Amino acid sequence: MKKIEQSSLFLAEHIHLFQCPVCQQPFIETKQQGILCQKGHQFDLAKKGTLHLLQKGGQNEYDKAMLTSRKQLADTGFFHPLLDEILTIVGSKERTAVLDVGCGEGSHLHYLNEQGLGGEKIGFDISKDAIQLAANHYFEDAFWCVADLAHSPFSKEQFDLILNIFSPSHYQEFERLLKQGGQVVKVVPDSDYLMELRQQLYANEEKQAYENKEVVNRFKEIYPDGSHHHVRYEVPLTPESYGWLLEMTPLSWGADEAVLAKASQAPLASITVAVSILVGTKK
Repeated sequence: MKKIEQSSLFLAEHIHLFQCPVCQQPFIETKQQGILCQKGHQFDLAKKGTLHLLQKGGQNEYDKAMLTSRKQLADTGFFHPLLDEILTIVGSKERTAVLDVGCGEGSHLHYLNEQGLGGEKIGFDISKDAIQLAANHYFEDAFWCVADLAHSPFSKEQFDLILNIFSPSHYQEFERLLKQGGQVVKVVPDSDYLMELRQQLYANEEKQAYENKEVVNRFKEIYPDGSHHHVRYEVPLTPESYGWLLEMTPLSWGADEAVLAKASQAPLASITVAVSILVGTKK
């Protein structure tokens, strides 16, 4: 079955998970491999089976080259210990729907699915390039779409789990989307995240430091009964994987070009991954 046909079937079976981003009304039918709301707004599937639900063209800082490098790095298992910990925390309880917010090129959701995370899965990102790459991760109970969290095209109180991994949050929207008892899992870097690369790229001590207190405190304001988990591990690097890391991380964006050139000739042998996993539950 072609991807567009599989996606059309997913929409037909799970139309209740979506709402029109133009008028916020329910979608009422799938039509000619697209989706139609009760006010007549229609959105059509792309050949790869993805759905573009932005009212305006959207893009983030990640271009196709950066996203490709991120996928190649993810394929080495770079994020697997982090994702394994998420699975341990959220457990294997039965779920109907999972939403990956800012899913990028889809590697996290794909791996979690392979490791047994249950439920129908939707990954979305504001970047069309990201979703085109995500569509290469093919598994039956997943659907990929281009969408904006600030104007999300998803129905209220339909999701058991929201994944918010290294991406912006919109807590009011999370609360609207989650079922009662549903969970949001937010991942943010800790101060030691990629510390070797910070030291390599920035002589300024202020640039070498990273602080996430404001982000963590904001989460805890919204979910005062939530949990906070730290994950820290080291990843060995090859010259190739170091190059992918250098290409995909925002740390390289502000670095001096001469420093970047020098760094590319002196690849790190290993890197520290240190993150906070924040888990909140809708009451």
